[in-house]
Amino acid sequence: MIELDPKIQRIIDWRESFVTLPDNHFFEIIRMYLGEIHSPFNKQKLVEELGAFLRKEENRRVIVSLLSDFDLQVLSAINLIQNVTQEKLAVFFSENYNFATLYDKLLNLEERLLIYRHIDKKTQKQVISLNPTLEDTLIPLLNNSILLPLPEKVESVESSFAKLSPELIAAFASFISKNPDLCKADGNLKKRAISKISEVFTQEVKIFQYLINALINLSILKENSNGLIIDKRRFKSFALLDEKIQYAYLCVTSYGHFSRNRLVNQAKLLLECISSIPKCGYSRSVLLKKAFLISEKNNDSSDSSSSRTGGRFASLLARERERESETENINSQESYSIMDRLIDCAEVFGILDVIGIDKNGEKIYTVGTVINCPSRPETEPFPKVLNVDASFTIMIFPGLPLRALLPLMNFMDIKKYDTAAIFEINRKTAMRAFDYGMKLDKILLTLEKYCSYEIPQNLKMSLEDWQNAYASSVLYKGYVLKVKEENCVLIENNPTISQYISEVLAPGIYLLSVQNDEEAEELIKNSNLDYIGSIRSAQQNNGVANFPSFIWKYNSPEKENDTSEINNFCLTTEKQRAIHFDNMRSELEKMPMTKEQKDGLLLRINRKIILTPAQLNRNSVKLEQIEANGMDFQGKVHVAESAITQNMMLELIYDDENLESGKLVILGTPISIEKNPIDIFVKMIVEPEKEERSFSIKRAKNIRRLRGYVLKR
Repeated sequence: MIELDPKIQRIIDWRESFVTLPDNHFFEIIRMYLGEIHSPFNKQKLVEELGAFLRKEENRRVIVSLLSDFDLQVLSAINLIQNVTQEKLAVFFSENYNFATLYDKLLNLEERLLIYRHIDKKTQKQVISLNPTLEDTLIPLLNNSILLPLPEKVESVESSFAKLSPELIAAFASFISKNPDLCKADGNLKKRAISKISEVFTQEVKIFQYLINALINLSILKENSNGLIIDKRRFKSFALLDEKIQYAYLCVTSYGHFSRNRLVNQAKLLLECISSIPKCGYSRSVLLKKAFLISEKNNDSSDSSSSRTGGRFASLLARERERESETENINSQESYSIMDRLIDCAEVFGILDVIGIDKNGEKIYTVGTVINCPSRPETEPFPKVLNVDASFTIMIFPGLPLRALLPLMNFMDIKKYDTAAIFEINRKTAMRAFDYGMKLDKILLTLEKYCSYEIPQNLKMSLEDWQNAYASSVLYKGYVLKVKEENCVLIENNPTISQYISEVLAPGIYLLSVQNDEEAEELIKNSNLDYIGSIRSAQQNNGVANFPSFIWKYNSPEKENDTSEINNFCLTTEKQRAIHFDNMRSELEKMPMTKEQKDGLLLRINRKIILTPAQLNRNSVKLEQIEANGMDFQGKVHVAESAITQNMMLELIYDDENLESGKLVILGTPISIEKNPIDIFVKMIVEPEKEERSFSIKRAKNIRRLRGYVLKR
């Protein structure tokens, strides 16, 4: 089978799509551009003539000159978003344009032959594409800078929030260990807890509420009878992650608990989106669009990589990926709402920094300092940041990663957190460390590792005294294994049992870290030591699941000085475009024709369909009423009935003082007319909700039957 050039194939697809349009729509467009149709005619021949019309240089020049900013935005989105649908466009432009406005623009671009609809061969869904006959002219004019405009800063501001840091996370973990009863039943901080936090920390309480939520949803904080308790092993696993991934996970989980895949995908989206922000920043609405485009690009890369393998197995994998995508992965439309939800927390954590306000009153965000800072090389030794004084007060300066700080928190309590964090060691914190299994030598080695000076002798003596007191009596709970002294070596060297030995209570007496009878019996069975009988429960020693790490793509910021020009086809200003409209209207006024014919052609001029005076052909106008307003009740009923007959959509406009625009626009497909003695109602399937509702025709300010079929065929 001969493979055609991709562009030739796209032109063939456009022609096939155009030929299969409903006859009334097909001939209406042909008349707009080629004039009156004479029999006999051939549809394929007419489409070829239409293509020749579009290929003329003077016509392409006028097409480019009539492109508005809104036109370029929509065309750029269609060009950049793979397999773009009307639903995707509605989400992408939701911050800027309502559904009715966007639909009207899509309809207009279709009438102007700039876009067309067709069924994608892979997905079997109807998608929107640029007209391949014009793509060489259009594509050089379309780029990301149109969709992601740089902000016009009218006011400079600085973020008021303190930034997330390893020291802050560790200090707050220490605070929780000392004050476990922090939260109400709903997870919000208690008033008393807020007061205590304010005494210790200078940061706003909001950052700690986000942290509490995140640590609970990451299962690092768990509840017991006293309040919150830290899962040390899970926290240690979290601390081994790259610092930027830690912050992304905390930001994502501050809003809820997610499956492993969802957590990774949302964190990747956050980091990739933020890394793409240029130095001058993005507004919130532009940042949401960027998240959409990144998600779409990632999905496209995944699809293309799976399709390259080919064959039946590849098809099965592709279907499985699509099924997983529906439940786990982030689609481009969902990415919009995810990023919208995460921005506030990202600002509080310092993942995003606010640098100003734009002309629309939106905050301008740039890459936060906690993300922008370079990662520490693994081989680089940790700095000496501890200062220990004789009063058992420890001052910790910034510089250590979270994984290095956590062991310190086992035997310290936070006293005050500011530029440097101030902790203290006392009898209670030492006992807590001993409970965690830390010995005196381990505590001293940990302090000496990060301290520039020798540890005060009185602190060493106090720690030794506290350890002796701690060891003088111990209360255990659990399963105890007792063996004869000659069997100790066998037990301690048995790979199955040795990993469960929690404590050697005395020679031949072992405290095992199993939770229940069944687990203890299974352990003995797997040890292959048949002389051991039955049973024991202490601290469970099951392995903790590691936090998933991932590699995220650094998306380079878009070029800030993007120009658009090709073959002298330059974009124009609104004033320059007005010259074309004035010339066409002037030509129209000179022509002898009826008012209805002039009105029909004037509508085409206003909708940028008329490119040359040759298109001002009175015989190309099909006289019919497509719009009625005001007191023309019968006219409005006629328009609604004709829309039902021709299976077209309706646009209803009502006055609404509650809306900023002062009007409510309803768009949908009419399915029936319902009459009563007072009014006539049209029942419609409303877009984009796809809901069936009825609307008063009498109260409608304006009713318009929409030409074309962007949403359906």
